[in-house]
Amino acid sequence: MLDVQHCHRLVIYGGTFDPPHRAHIELPLHAANAIGADGVLFIPAGQPPHKPDRASTAAHHRLAMLTAALRNEPRAAINDCEIHRDGPSYTADTLRHLHDALGPDITLRLLIGADMAAIFNQWRDPDVIVDLAEPLVMLRPPATADDLLSAITQDLTEQRVWQGRMVNVPQIDISSTELRDRLALHGADDEQVRQMLHPAVRQYIQAHDLYQRAR
Repeated sequence: MLDVQHCHRLVIYGGTFDPPHRAHIELPLHAANAIGADGVLFIPAGQPPHKPDRASTAAHHRLAMLTAALRNEPRAAINDCEIHRDGPSYTADTLRHLHDALGPDITLRLLIGADMAAIFNQWRDPDVIVDLAEPLVMLRPPATADDLLSAITQDLTEQRVWQGRMVNVPQIDISSTELRDRLALHGADDEQVRQMLHPAVRQYIQAHDLYQRAR
């Protein structure tokens, strides 16, 4: 895995990773390459504030699956600070922690999806986030820059700022909700599931009977 202490530019990518699928892994690495970053620091969420009504799979399982998916990826590392934090995991708090831990010489960019960019002004301490890790927005087909900019703001100056934060990434159509449903219905040996998950993640799911339909 990546030694983050020796990086100059690092993409920060958080998520529930329940379970971590191909899009979770491939798209952040593509974005990091696009901006010349050294790699990606993945942050598995503890209690996501934007998903208060859905019980996530236990954090130790999500961390283990993410570790399995990234074990042989030299451009990736994992930080588990959020899963050890009590209460909701706010991005601003995580970035403060990372800034203190990594020091000021590493440039951090926070990778988010277009849906999160559209409501960025509703996040806790958005100005702090911009100061610590300027957002980097994944723009996936068929979404367009113009559509996203209109959703974020009508201010032309602010739109130009956000336009400079966008990076085009390939389209990988995987829904975590649909993946969990398919695992519950068909199990980890299902052909579509195989296409969505790293083999080591599938093996972990099978070994621990995760995502099984209640009997």
